[in-house]
Amino acid sequence: MAKTLDYQITLYPAHRDGAFVVTQFQMLGSYPEKRIQAAGMDDLINKVTQFAMEHGESCSASVRCLAPRKPSGFKRATENLYFNLVDRTAEKRGDAAA
Repeated sequence: MAKTLDYQITLYPAHRDGAFVVTQFQMLGSYPEKRIQAAGMDDLINKVTQFAMEHGESCSASVRCLAPRKPSGFKRATENLYFNLVDRTAEKRGDAAA
């Protein structure tokens, strides 16, 4: 059984622009945050996904391990967590045509 560790999740606004995912950070901005406990990477990803789906908007999830040592596989499991991405490529084409 995997050891239960504490994590902090922060959701940042994100969208798809063609083949790229654009994440928007603003200094001193206020973003949805949640502290959770998870046992293992599967449990962690499930809880992050649930939080992002409850948020409902296009976002990038940043996960921070609050334990002194990160569990093995943490970076690989949490480096590209994007949810509900909206494709804004068509919006840019519309702006260029106007």
